Amino acid sequence: MEAHPSPATQADPSRLPRHLGTWNAALLLVTFTIGVGILQSPGVVAAKTGGVLLSYAAWVVGAVAAVSGALVMAELAVRTPRSGGTTVFLREAFGPRVAFLFGWTSIWLNPVAAAAITLVSTRNLGAILGWSEGAQTLLGLGWVGGIMLLNMWSSRTVGRIIGGVGVIKISALAAVVVVCFAGDGVPAKAASEVPAVVSPWVGFGLAVVATMFAYDGWDGLALVAGEVKRPERTLPRATLLGMGLILAVYLSVNAGFFHALPFAEMASTQALAATAVGRVIGENAGRWVTAFVAFSAASTVFSSLMCNPRVVFALAEEGAFFRAAAYVHPRWRTPVVAIAIYGVMVMLYIASGTGFERLTRYMILGFLPFYGLVAWAAIRARRQGAPAAGAYRMPWYPLPVGFMLLYVACGLASGFAGDPVAALGGVGILAGGAVAYEVFRRTRGSRAEG
Repeated sequence: MEAHPSPATQADPSRLPRHLGTWNAALLLVTFTIGVGILQSPGVVAAKTGGVLLSYAAWVVGAVAAVSGALVMAELAVRTPRSGGTTVFLREAFGPRVAFLFGWTSIWLNPVAAAAITLVSTRNLGAILGWSEGAQTLLGLGWVGGIMLLNMWSSRTVGRIIGGVGVIKISALAAVVVVCFAGDGVPAKAASEVPAVVSPWVGFGLAVVATMFAYDGWDGLALVAGEVKRPERTLPRATLLGMGLILAVYLSVNAGFFHALPFAEMASTQALAATAVGRVIGENAGRWVTAFVAFSAASTVFSSLMCNPRVVFALAEEGAFFRAAAYVHPRWRTPVVAIAIYGVMVMLYIASGTGFERLTRYMILGFLPFYGLVAWAAIRARRQGAPAAGAYRMPWYPLPVGFMLLYVACGLASGFAGDPVAALGGVGILAGGAVAYEVFRRTRGSRAEG
């Protein structure tokens, strides 16, 4: 006989300690977002658009989408200041089934990103130090395992480390920009040589999707909303400060690359930073840039292992996942089981070799439908009642919601047109999640109606 789900219970939002102030929260957003995307995506964007102005336009459109999403997330997080982010918002608006589908997608795809950036780090270090592929893999496993244990032990300590890492990242990227502009610049003839594109509209759409890989992380602060001090004040301030820093860095880096490299070379070169810096101050400088790429990639794992496990934690709190994943260590006050699940998934991907990296194509397209649902959740929340007097309200409403929905629609259309395999892969993950939810609900029982 099928078990009837029992009523949902509201989790105490203070189960995890609130230790993040405005500055540390903003730097967490910076560190969570800035990985290696800004050092790789400019070349992809250039190749897809075929022109400097269109490249800048793609980055601006991506920025508008990212900022809009961050503003929407901030209001929802202030309304429900619990760790889990999108999982919590979807649960509140659409019920446990939709929240589980997002959690299922996150469980499979978020560790892929962490594993991929870890391998980027170890490969760059291996290239400098002459290490074998096996040694690079072991280094990656040790790095993720160590950070996983550190996250289990103290979120407060990891938060402080992340703040320092954010300052270092911004400073290093600023130095790259300064070096790029210190050179003579690209000759006019070389600057005018641009590659042809097959379809400008599809290419521009795919370029915007590529910028979102670099901007991906704008939802990171909402994932730890339950650990932010005075969330009604800190969340909006940290969101605006963090996104402002990210946009300034990204647009400056693009300007530096365009100044130092011919467009055609920029559209075909993967190691953009090393090439641009080497062009100005000598090829030997490329080793230092390579080391920075390794550091930037590796440091992102700190924030990834802090933020992403909160998805599993939030699901388990509501009874939509194994209850053990909601366990909080009584002394360390961290969700140790959820962190272990996520960390082990990352390590399994690293140990499996390089074949898993094809899954990174599914990431943005796999999450796009949920971003659309989050925008709709914000509309539903406003219809149910405006935020309390004095509480944060997203500025220019409903424009951020409209931009977010438009981006989702255009991104999905461009994705199916330009990369149908990745788009169908995202659909396949959702279908698997729907089956898994029914199996879980029937065999384990859920405490919420599906």
